[in-house]
Amino acid sequence: IQHHTTQQATESEVEAWLQGPVGLMPEVAAEYAERLVADGFDSAASISLLSVQDLERRRIRTGHAMTMLERVDALVPIANELENSQETEHKGPRFFDFATIKEHVKVEDAIEAVEEAFGKLAQGQVDVPLPMHIGINETDEYGPGDCHIKGGYVSGAPTFTVKLAMVSFYKNLERGLPPGAGVFVVVCAKTGATLAVMQENRYLTDLRTGAAGALAVKYLTRGDQDKTIAFIGCGQIAKNMARASHAVKSNFEAVAFDPNRPNCEAFASTMSEELGLSFEAVSSAHEACRRADIIFTQTPGGATVLERRWLKPHATIIASGSDQPTKQELPVDLISHSKYVADLTRQTAKVGELRSAIQAGAMTIDDVHAELGQIINGEKPGRTSDNELIVVDLTGTGGQDAAIGSVAWSKLSKLP
Repeated sequence: IQHHTTQQATESEVEAWLQGPVGLMPEVAAEYAERLVADGFDSAASISLLSVQDLERRRIRTGHAMTMLERVDALVPIANELENSQETEHKGPRFFDFATIKEHVKVEDAIEAVEEAFGKLAQGQVDVPLPMHIGINETDEYGPGDCHIKGGYVSGAPTFTVKLAMVSFYKNLERGLPPGAGVFVVVCAKTGATLAVMQENRYLTDLRTGAAGALAVKYLTRGDQDKTIAFIGCGQIAKNMARASHAVKSNFEAVAFDPNRPNCEAFASTMSEELGLSFEAVSSAHEACRRADIIFTQTPGGATVLERRWLKPHATIIASGSDQPTKQELPVDLISHSKYVADLTRQTAKVGELRSAIQAGAMTIDDVHAELGQIINGEKPGRTSDNELIVVDLTGTGGQDAAIGSVAWSKLSKLP
């Protein structure tokens, strides 16, 4: 039997719970909190007694109701939360290994939280410093490799996150090891206590990247008119892009290209079986682009991977391979002739696809149509024509890391 705290929360505390662990937009959280408290449901114990149908009768959407009941234990009034945080600080952070994280946190968990984070980012409610980069130069014994340090805090959330992502350690493949690793440090936003160290090995990073890709599909493509999705680069990020796309677009066919043919075929076979959709490995990026309405690129970024003349007039290109100044996946003439959308403009101008266009003199910051969060919030229009070429530049933000870190802690902290 699960025991929930009976301590009453204030309306503002219920609202904070709905915004943070439940992941609702501020105006929705405020509306729901007012209804719940007015009806006397102001504690985890009382809310846990409600069914989804009970919440629906209070004009709470089904999906929101399900998430509220799943995360009801995160409704902890200030006195209890402070006590629990101090206890955690005294005992030290909890450690979660890769297997535990992968078992309990899925890409579907990330989408709503990342959507809210982008919306708040566009409103200036996310503190996101620019990434720190450590380059590991290649010697006879060490490197090559890169370490990216990102972090952020979404206003009103119960936690913030700092992440170390180790990538491009390609010599590991010869050693039978993966080319990257990663650690999330999740911290209590009330006391500053370190709550958890998560050895996610880029799993959570790939989930939040996939979630951003899904949001680009949701807000910037032509809906059911777009039948075919291409994946250029068939590693782990591509798998999460496919899974996340399926969460927002249930029916599509896919084509995939990777210079490593066995890797490409394995990707197509795995995703076809997992999602129950057609995934076909093709022989060139040209063929993939020629057939696709939506194109995901997730490559090492050492060279451009497609050409503008290969694309359909209405194509949506979602690029996630450029995250440092030495990388570029898309040619400048494509970026400059598209409706360009950034995840975070000040970041893409330094480390994303936008950087190369600015460097070439083909674009300026003023040519950016919008940030993804502005489109999510309705502040800027998304797609306005069925024959509009759109590029979405995803460099990965600390706000996404903060969002997935909070979701992961909400789920994992309940484990014994």
